[in-house]
Amino acid sequence: MASGNSGPIEAFLSPDYHGWLGQDAAAAEVFNGDTARKGFQDAVSGMRGLGCTVHTAFRTVAPRGRDEAVVFHEMTYRTGDAVTARALLMESWRLDGGRWLLCRDFTEVNVGTPE
Repeated sequence: MASGNSGPIEAFLSPDYHGWLGQDAAAAEVFNGDTARKGFQDAVSGMRGLGCTVHTAFRTVAPRGRDEAVVFHEMTYRTGDAVTARALLMESWRLDGGRWLLCRDFTEVNVGTPE
């Protein structure tokens, strides 16, 4: 992401990728692969211009068999040492042709700073 190129992220999306993005527990917005790609491109470009970085922590991988896994993790967005945003993600991955592909995810954005 530091390069400003979202291509490496997009390469992991399955052809039928979709997800939900929510800012509070009562609502979530559905998106598809095309919308996600555009969002990745805009976010990476915008973050690079602001000097922001993305960090992943608290990752847990739960296998659902040999060819599927669910991944839970926290992402923090930082400018310097300051955390400027935080998101919680749950992702569903599938092994397809020797490659792990992201099939769907649910992202809770702007969840606040952990106490």
